[in-house]
Amino acid sequence: MTTRDEWRGRTGHEWARRDDALERLLGPAGHEGVAELAASPGERVLDLGCGSGASTAELAMGVGETGHVTAIDISPDLLSLARERLAAAPQVTCLEADIARHGFQTEHYDAVYSRFGTMFFDDPVAALRNVHGALKPEGRTVFVAWRDAGRNQWASVPMTFTADGATSGGPSPRPGPFGWAERDVFEPILTAAGFRSIRPETFEYMAEISDGDDPDPVQRAVAFMMRIGPLAARLRGASEDAKRETSAFLAQRLTRHVTNGAVRLRACAWIIRATA
Repeated sequence: MTTRDEWRGRTGHEWARRDDALERLLGPAGHEGVAELAASPGERVLDLGCGSGASTAELAMGVGETGHVTAIDISPDLLSLARERLAAAPQVTCLEADIARHGFQTEHYDAVYSRFGTMFFDDPVAALRNVHGALKPEGRTVFVAWRDAGRNQWASVPMTFTADGATSGGPSPRPGPFGWAERDVFEPILTAAGFRSIRPETFEYMAEISDGDDPDPVQRAVAFMMRIGPLAARLRGASEDAKRETSAFLAQRLTRHVTNGAVRLRACAWIIRATA
């Protein structure tokens, strides 16, 4: 579980440092989600948990100069990157705020989008009820969220081995990367928040797992897994011997997944459409 304070501190800082690496993992699903939302010129769109603003930039292109995108996140480090990326887009406003508590204008937005953000809400019903009130009647939404870890090799491969040799457990409905892994978790949340016509679809792709400039693609993938994601969280405070053992295990497992000069692993996400 990643807390609000962690996003404002260590986790947000680390994600900002690894932005290029994270885009390789998150970007394809994000593109698919933006395409599903199909923002039109002149529309007002709310981007929840905008991160470094990659999806926000795509949304801004959709609404054009006559529309507007409000990008909101809780991490000052990620928002700093977003503001740099979107400096030439006057139709974008970046806000550092808690989505559950922010005073949105009532019935102001035509559409709401989130790329891998909703799973981290401490109180998702409260947050999304607040968002629902900001949507116009019949306003549309697209939320992108991970399916279960078993369908996501980028998570399941490293989590077969942890610092203490333990095998990871299954998905959890608590806040975290797989908090919305199951349909019977997110559908009641969205319904309680006031959304209807909930239509989840699966999107699968091969994600490039790479961080840093090591010439060996396996070592770049190991670096990513040791710094970002569920395994990285378990390795905090582990001994150097445990980290070396984990690194060696990962290198051995990842060698078989090198394709076209990079480690590529299966990723599987929900593209969840709903209506206000």
